[in-house]
Amino acid sequence: MTALDDKCDVCGRGPVIGVACTSMPYSCAYCMECAMKAADPEIVFETWYTMDMKPDDLVPGVLTYKDGRYMTYREWYGIRTAAEPQGGADVS
Repeated sequence: MTALDDKCDVCGRGPVIGVACTSMPYSCAYCMECAMKAADPEIVFETWYTMDMKPDDLVPGVLTYKDGRYMTYREWYGIRTAAEPQGGADVS
């Protein structure tokens, strides 16, 4: 992910105004709107999810951009967990 394509690494739009650090030690390109909202790219939420971070483990109000809108980790987490199969694999 770089600013060379002039696309924001959070929302995929542009123009890019610069590169900054996210909520994790990870830098990405930001457009003005995402920078003003201090939004993180979805990879940050994916990383927290793989680390088994629950919404209550994090500061509320952290945002990402997905499906054409900004959403909190709590909203993203709810969508992600609802999409997963329940009960695991059938071993009968």
